[in-house]
Amino acid sequence: MAGARHSLLETNRRRREIKQKSKEDMEKCISELNKRGETHLIFSALITTITFAAGFTLPGGYKDDGKAILSKKAAFKAFIATDTIAMLSSLCAAFLHFFMTMHTEEKFLEKHLLWAFFFTIIGMGGMAIAFATGIDTILPHFSALSLIICILCSFFFLCFILEYGLNWRGTVSGICVSLGSRNRY
Repeated sequence: MAGARHSLLETNRRRREIKQKSKEDMEKCISELNKRGETHLIFSALITTITFAAGFTLPGGYKDDGKAILSKKAAFKAFIATDTIAMLSSLCAAFLHFFMTMHTEEKFLEKHLLWAFFFTIIGMGGMAIAFATGIDTILPHFSALSLIICILCSFFFLCFILEYGLNWRGTVSGICVSLGSRNRY
């Protein structure tokens, strides 16, 4: 009887320890998600700032009447479109990071961090394309330098596909899994 009682007390003690550890793991996970969110927010805000400024300092400048000098070129129109996409997607990411500060649930933070990451990547890609089209707008038509710059800017997408193409969702949700496995051993 004493052995059974000791066994029951030991089982209850282990359950309390496991609960405490899982609560600590969850708090560490939330803390890690918030830290990563802060870093992503800096990127989002930087992209928003750069693309906002690029929208007003147009390639080629302005005419006396205030209109863009190169507004008839297709590359200029592509610059405006991609710069706008980059600014709005990074602004969405910044908004999501702001919204994340009001919640502490792990699943909510993971979901919003993943969406913010996705919008930030779109912003970075849009910024790379906007840079390439802005350069193409001001350089002579079919110049070698313009072609080289477009090829170099496309390396952004190649690097992204190679790094995150197959397992991009794991970039955020893997945080808590790796934290939990680190604490168990």
